[in-house]
Amino acid sequence: MRLFYFIITAICVALILLWPPGSLFLQKIRLDGQFDDWKGRTSYHIDFKDDASKSRRLKSMSWGTNENERILYFMVELREPVKEGSSYVCRLNLDINDNGSYNNAIDKFAKVLYEPTYDTGEVLVELYSSQGKLLSTYEGDWGEGSISGGSCFEFSIPMADLHVYPAQYIRFYLSTAVLQDDRIPSEGDIQWKPFPVVVRNRIWITFLALCWLTGSFILYRHRIWLFYYIWSAVGFTFLFILLFRGSLLEYRIEHLTGLALHHLLNYFDIITFVFDKAPGTILVFIKIDESWTTIDIDIESSGILEIGVFLGLILFYPVCRLSKRILYSLVGVAALLSFNMVRLMIIVAIIYSFGRNFNFLAHTLFGRILFFFFIVLIYWHLMTRPTLVRVKEDVENA
Repeated sequence: MRLFYFIITAICVALILLWPPGSLFLQKIRLDGQFDDWKGRTSYHIDFKDDASKSRRLKSMSWGTNENERILYFMVELREPVKEGSSYVCRLNLDINDNGSYNNAIDKFAKVLYEPTYDTGEVLVELYSSQGKLLSTYEGDWGEGSISGGSCFEFSIPMADLHVYPAQYIRFYLSTAVLQDDRIPSEGDIQWKPFPVVVRNRIWITFLALCWLTGSFILYRHRIWLFYYIWSAVGFTFLFILLFRGSLLEYRIEHLTGLALHHLLNYFDIITFVFDKAPGTILVFIKIDESWTTIDIDIESSGILEIGVFLGLILFYPVCRLSKRILYSLVGVAALLSFNMVRLMIIVAIIYSFGRNFNFLAHTLFGRILFFFFIVLIYWHLMTRPTLVRVKEDVENA
């Protein structure tokens, strides 16, 4: 038994320290005038089909955040290059309180000036209140020079200057100062929840894992089953989340979930876009609002959080044999992933039918309550009901 726990401890420590984080597979956004880090991220492109669009300058816009940073990043691409010595001005309008109005006291807008030189592009960003008071300025060589194209530039705005907290919904759209219909998106605006990914220190995770394993070993050896089950299941859940947060597994599951949801929604004629380097981010067109919203499939919406809780409850249940616990775990994980897809489709259907103002209710009320019911139902059929039947048989045969 000691050798078994020693091997398990060594494997856990190795996994925690060597498990590849998502940052190795996804470039961080950097304000350097280079734009390879924007490929595959969430974006909106203008489709120039009609003659009326020939005079428009805006071509596409991308947005995103980095791990452990509370900064909003934006990249703009123009249809035609800006000549050396000339300039281009656009305006990023921000609805901070997400109520559809851009004129409230809390709302803001950013005036962005792009001036390409021969080899670099100078960008000046001035952040204003909705009443026109200058709040902050940011500048740097964040655009293309005329020799490299002169049509792309990037910039960032700290969340603290916008008075935005993580996981808060905001709305925005980009426009030029010349043409009123030269804007991104073409109509309406984009709703976004800029939640930055947080990656924890793995040394601390390793220390917590060793404490958890030690406690589980002591409780198991002394056959204190109730405390063993609580300690082991809860500890496993926390370590599972800490380990897989920001990992390649989370990245892949979120991206595959978003891709599957994208194809399923197309059967119901709901327009969506999914991006290969923006894991779990889906851009959905809400017909009733004639605008766009981003659906972020994070560690909870992907089902990883619930899977961690479920595995902790199943794997350390001391009554069942190990082979049965492993079988129940595989069946339960498959069921949770299927139910999670149903939950996401219901959330999108509610927002699509009733508008973006139902975003909070769809996620928090309907989505979470429904999925909680699914988890309880699975656990009842796999563990609680068979245990009650076994206890009943033991009592009758006593």
